[in-house]
This record gives sequence, structure tokens and C-alpha cells, in this order.
Amino acid sequence: MLHMDEIDYIRKMEQYEDVSVREISRRTGKHFNTVKKYIEMEDFNETYTPPHPHSSLLDPLKPIIDKWLEMDMKVPRKQRHTVKRIYDRLQEEYPEQLEVKLRTVQYYVSAKKKELYEDKSRGYIPLQHPPGEAQVDFGEFMYYDSNENAQKGYNLTVSFPYSNAAYCQSFKGQNQECLLQGLKNIFEYMELVPHRMVFDNLSAAVISIEKDKSRKLTDGFTRFANHYGFEAAFCNPRSGWEKGNVEGKVGYERRNFFVPVPLVADFDRFNNGLFESCDKDMNRKHYKKGLNISTLFAEDKAAMLPLSATPYNVAKLVTCKADKYGKVMFESNTYSTSPALALCTVYLEVNSTEIIVMDQKYNVIIAHTRFYSKGNESMKWQPYIALMARRPKALKFTSFYNELPDIWQDYFSDVDEKTKRETLNVLNLMLQKHSIAIATDALSATLASGVKDSASILASYQRITKKEYAENDLALGSHIPIMPSYRTDVDPYDALLGKKVSV
Repeated sequence: MLHMDEIDYIRKMEQYEDVSVREISRRTGKHFNTVKKYIEMEDFNETYTPPHPHSSLLDPLKPIIDKWLEMDMKVPRKQRHTVKRIYDRLQEEYPEQLEVKLRTVQYYVSAKKKELYEDKSRGYIPLQHPPGEAQVDFGEFMYYDSNENAQKGYNLTVSFPYSNAAYCQSFKGQNQECLLQGLKNIFEYMELVPHRMVFDNLSAAVISIEKDKSRKLTDGFTRFANHYGFEAAFCNPRSGWEKGNVEGKVGYERRNFFVPVPLVADFDRFNNGLFESCDKDMNRKHYKKGLNISTLFAEDKAAMLPLSATPYNVAKLVTCKADKYGKVMFESNTYSTSPALALCTVYLEVNSTEIIVMDQKYNVIIAHTRFYSKGNESMKWQPYIALMARRPKALKFTSFYNELPDIWQDYFSDVDEKTKRETLNVLNLMLQKHSIAIATDALSATLASGVKDSASILASYQRITKKEYAENDLALGSHIPIMPSYRTDVDPYDALLGKKVSV
């Protein structure tokens, strides 16, 4: 596997210098087939390869060790095998099969116990702009969040100087994930890709500017550019006028799309609205050419590249180690994983909006909303609750218990072990679809009615969250006969009682 800089160099020689595969092979010293492979490559998504199991001299004895450890789970802790005792027994009982040292046994037993108890526990700037070329820039704006608090946002604008059209997308940050996700959204909305895009030297794409003024680019940006096939060009440092069209568009959009200050509760929905606003804005005359921007934009689109058939996964993989509570730190914020992953290495798949936690085999454990301010903590309860339901006696002595709302702490202190276990399973069920606030409302409603069993909590939750359906008249088929109405004769009762009886 070549480095992305080498792949990019090979592809640019073929695309922009019209150099043959054989000549590229000669210049780079790479095999002909290797050069051909990367020139023809269309999918540049980064793949995740889980570690493969390796054979060990201990393999024949692993079933025996497993059996001893499984039996240990049924006996008092102080009478369980230590690693030294396991090794001594292997020496005594299986001397001909034991070909490893104590350290190897220690590694295996440690991993096996964790498994068992987890279950239980570069370019230039042209002076003229041909169709199909774009310029890119971020601009700041202010918005109100769902709690009506003022927040800073970043609007990614992609403008097309030939037609003076533009599209934009907004994010909470201006990192690489936001840049690439915004570009991807715009590509997929147009179903096309500009053949050339001009950027400033933003850190999301450029690592450094070399002495010959070439750019050393980030792997993620280079991979993205090769996946979609566009040429990336960069302005000279502190020379924003070299992409003056997009600089003007950033201000135009801020004045027209962000005044008054918008309320943004959902960025996906807000960004869909921005596409509509941008399309509507194209129904006006070009400031110089006298034609509608939408008409000129059609010429822009005719010069663009087709969209790759393979979607690009905009994310980066980050390796972290969980603390003793199964929590990880990323960009000065804390995210929960699972108590079973305490002190273990985990992987974070980070995109513009989410932090997806995965174990060492890339199995997804939990997903969090990504923070863009510092000092926050996101706690996802489900993995912790599933463990506590199996060990209810330990609940009160865990950090999980201390982080629960007071009403839940009081409740769990008051019920017996069986009810505690059942209610933890109900709480786990509720939190798979709704927030802890909804679960707390269900508990409050149950206690207010004078009961506290888990089935009543679940019933309260279902009443709170159920969908209301309109009642419709029952339509009978034509084969059903219409029965005559029948009136009850109450005259004999009137005569008996001596007065009129109302029906």
C-alpha cells in the first residue's frame, strides 16, 4: 500500500501531464501493475481491518484452562485459580504439552477472564474562471440553539465563479470532518463534482507549505480529493482576493440567509433548507453577463465530473484508552463506552456530528453526539445498565448509580434485589428509544399512583410514549346484510308501575 502522497503524485501525472503508465512506473520506481492499479482506482474509502487471530503453542491447552476458569466462577473468590496455580497444574498434569513460559499463560488468562466476567459483568490561481470550477471557504455566523442560547456556527460555501452560483452548508465547527462532509453534501445534491476547486490554506486540508510553495496535504483530504477526482488548488498565504468570488459569496449569504439570526435545532434540516434558498437565489440576473444565474449554472454543470458511484465515508479513526469507568477523552470532552471496556483500547470513528465508539474488533458499542465546546461529558447509560441488571447488589457502589437522577437513586435504595433487577432491565429497554428524562417521567407517574413494581413503570412509560391513532368507523363489506332496528316494547312496564318509563 503506497502512501497517499505517492498515489496522488501518480494520478496527477496521468491526469494532468498525460504521462503513460510505463513512464510513471519508470519515474517512480513502482511496478507497472501497481501504477495501473492506483490510476484506475475509484474508491478511496479507508477500510478498517480487524486483527487476525494468531496461533500459539498454548492452543492445545486453552480448552483445559477455559474449563478451570469457568468452574472458578462457581466457587468463592479466594478459592479460585491464580495464574501461578494454573501454570503449576499444567506442569504437573500436562508436562509433555506445556511448551510455553508463565508469561504466555498470564496473557491468555487475563484476556479469558475479561471475556468471561464481561458476560457476567498543490495548484495555481487562474485569472479567468472556466465553467465547472469552484472556490471554497468557511464563514462565521451566529445562531440560536434549541434552548435559545446564542452559538457560533461555520458556513461552508462552494461558489462557481463562471455563473456566480453557490451552495452552502452549515456546521458547528470548521475541522476536516465538517469540510469534507459539506463538500460531500453539495456533490451529492448536484450529483456532480467540480473538476477544479480552489481553497485557502486551511488546516483541515494543508499540513504545511514547503519551500517550493507546494503543499503537504493531510491524508484525509488527499484521499477525499482522489475519491471524487477533482483537482485541488490553493491560494498564496494571506491572499484571500485570489478566491474573491467565494469571499464575496460568504458575506452575501450571511446577509441574506442568516438575517434575522436563525434558530437551528437540527443542522440536517437547516442544511436542507439552505439548498432550497441557494436554488431560489439562482433565479436572478448575473451582475455582469445579463443572463440568469441558473442558465449559466447549467453550463457550469455540463463541465463538471460525474459523481462517484461509491459513497465516501467522511470520518477519521482515533485510538483511545478507556479509564477505569469505561470512559474516553477526545478533544477535552468525555464520552462513555461500556464498563466491560474499562482500561481497554477502543476506537472512535469521528465524523462531523457523532463519536461512534467501537471495540478492538470494530464492533459498534455506542454513538454520541460530538461536542464542539470543551469540558463536556456525554453519558450513554445502556451498556452500564445491562451489566448492573446482572449484578444488582453492586449497583449502589458504582459511578453509574451516582450519576442517576435522585428519584432513581431513592427508588433503587427502597426496593428488593429482584425488583431492582427487573426495573434495571425495564430502564435499559426505555433508554434504547428515549432519554433518561422520559424514563424518569415514567417512574414519577408510577410512584404517584402508589405502586413501584417494574411492570407498572413499563406501563407508565408506554402510556407516555404511545402514539394516538384516530378512531375510524368500521366499514362493512357489501356481503354483510343490514339488520332492521328493533325497539323494545316497555308498555307492560308502564302499566305495572302506573307511570311512563323513559328508554
